[in-house]
Amino acid sequence: MEKKIEQLYEAISLLGFQSTYARKNNYVQKCVQLFPEIEQFVQWFFDNVSGVEEGIYLNLADILKDCETALTQNDNVLMMDALEQGITGYLEMFLPEEYFEKKEIVYVK
Repeated sequence: MEKKIEQLYEAISLLGFQSTYARKNNYVQKCVQLFPEIEQFVQWFFDNVSGVEEGIYLNLADILKDCETALTQNDNVLMMDALEQGITGYLEMFLPEEYFEKKEIVYVK
């Protein structure tokens, strides 16, 4: 699952980067392709992560509701917020420190 989490994290980051710097208003449409992976991660999280506060599960459910609202209203800002500030925070919980150290080295060079 770690590899899938890493791939989803990178896909969300790339879409955000492209949307921000290309200034295209199609973020919602591009994110639709990620929904199966997001759904798989969330299901895995609910099924396998225990011992955390109930509020963490509720927050994740709220993030999914924001994704649904953003999709139905074609709201690029809400979708970007839900994915980049919401889902990625949950993904980061399962990425090893070495992943971020490696990325930092790549971006600094």
